[in-house]
Amino acid sequence: MLKKGSFSLLVVTFFMASLIALMVHGTATSQQGVKNIPPDAKLDLELSTFMRKKLEASNQILEGLTVEDAELIIKGATLLLELSSAERFQVQHDVMYRQFSGEFQRTAKGLLEAAEKKNFDAAALKWMDTTMKCLECHKFVRGTRIAGSRLSTEH
Repeated sequence: MLKKGSFSLLVVTFFMASLIALMVHGTATSQQGVKNIPPDAKLDLELSTFMRKKLEASNQILEGLTVEDAELIIKGATLLLELSSAERFQVQHDVMYRQFSGEFQRTAKGLLEAAEKKNFDAAALKWMDTTMKCLECHKFVRGTRIAGSRLSTEH
């Protein structure tokens, strides 16, 4: 028999594992041409490495939620907060990006607080919210990069 909250945690865990698998696949696919990278693309490679660290932190959180290990969740959430605050890797500096970044940091902080209280159900919900903020921001950044590249080729 499942203990209280275990079923919802199981559903959240499956959902999050699926999302992380999709994110990792996308990052791995983008890494295939690394050997032929031009020198001016060094920042892109550094950014990719940085994003991999975020994925590693995400894996810690997911594992912590799965086995109800608050310390592992705290470790991952703390790392996510530190990484998301790194000024060097703020990929855009417009109002919308700052909004997405701020929302991500607020939800990650809520995740950290829930883990510190060992409230695994709240942590699971905060993790879903944090992941959705991450995906929304990535969608925004991809959209602005595509729009920017279209504008530069039209001239």
